Amino acid sequence: MKECMAQVKDAMGPDAVILHTKKYREGGFLGYGSSEVVEVTAAIEDQPENVKQPKQAKPRAAEKPAPQPRNVLNQYKTNGTPAMVQQLQQQPTAAPSIDVMAGMPQNAATMPAAPLVAPTAARTADQQKIDQLEGELAQMKAMLAQVMNKEAAAGKVTLQDVLQKQEVASPILKELAVQATAGEPLLDYQDPQAKGVLSKFLAANMHFSAGIDLQQKPRTVALIGATGVGKTTTLAKIAARFVLEQNVNAAMITADTYRISAVEQLKTYADIIGVPLTIVYTPEELKVALHKYADKDLVLVDTAGRSQHNSYQMQELQDFLQAAPQLEKHLVLSATTKEQDAAQILQKFSACEPDHIIFTKTDETSSLGMILNLLYQQDVSLSFLTNGQSVPDDIVPATPDALAELLLRAQI
Repeated sequence: MKECMAQVKDAMGPDAVILHTKKYREGGFLGYGSSEVVEVTAAIEDQPENVKQPKQAKPRAAEKPAPQPRNVLNQYKTNGTPAMVQQLQQQPTAAPSIDVMAGMPQNAATMPAAPLVAPTAARTADQQKIDQLEGELAQMKAMLAQVMNKEAAAGKVTLQDVLQKQEVASPILKELAVQATAGEPLLDYQDPQAKGVLSKFLAANMHFSAGIDLQQKPRTVALIGATGVGKTTTLAKIAARFVLEQNVNAAMITADTYRISAVEQLKTYADIIGVPLTIVYTPEELKVALHKYADKDLVLVDTAGRSQHNSYQMQELQDFLQAAPQLEKHLVLSATTKEQDAAQILQKFSACEPDHIIFTKTDETSSLGMILNLLYQQDVSLSFLTNGQSVPDDIVPATPDALAELLLRAQI
């Protein structure tokens, strides 16, 4: 092993990075007379001028070697996903090989080191060079991740493993591998750093409003959504948090007159919290109620649940909301809904132009990857997450840390 390392440094210089080493036996018959061989895989960054370069074929005039940036090897080391490795193996790539193999018997004195493979020809357009290097970086990350996964301790559950169990989409996992730094997707999910890695990724690829901002007053907020997602209970939780914890001057309006129980439920909450409640049946009555509560800091409006498949109900909801353009609309979705149905609800309710999304019932499912899959790189922001029936406790303002904690709660 010592002699192999010496050959690597002699051929590639002191800045060579050792990627992998292994020992095996070669030759002989049925194990007898074989010799032990040491194999070293190494890579090299840009070499200083004073480092001795290995001899290699002289390129033609039109094939000047493309420079390798010094920060590439510092970034890729061990992170990536097995799925990315498989995809890269199936797709042709123009990325150059920077792999050196040094194998030798233990009792041999010397053996010539393998030459460095020449890089691909330089491209004229700067953007093409950037694209090439990004592709090369992703490939090297994935290859090193595969090696590290094979060598990982048995029973270790990584950040990547948990997100796969949470059914986070494969393209998002691949993007996490590209955006994260060395080895981070392979951290144990219980490692305190794992939550920070995921939180940073969520912050960079999703929008969060962390609840409702009361800097603009009066703040009028309407909760919309399909039937049975928990709009009324969520509205009561929001009202209780602001009134009981922050002493906000608030009022409630309900247009959910289709269910008698919904009106009675909200009236009970209003009495307990100590806020006024007005029942409205038409868009005109909504205008009157909002004018009545113009002196309030926060006005919360509960709407009737609407099926995304019922075009008449959807149009009725749009007409109701158009009576008050100042309404901030929060679309309420249940985390227990199938991802395909949730995507359809989001698409249908986009006609109402929701400003934010609230996910309820996160405690009733073991798979929360749908939240990330639906809102990844979307303009709409996540405002609240609810995790139980208790009012006002089981609700948290949506932040990257809060969502990361929910995604990592899985036990494998």
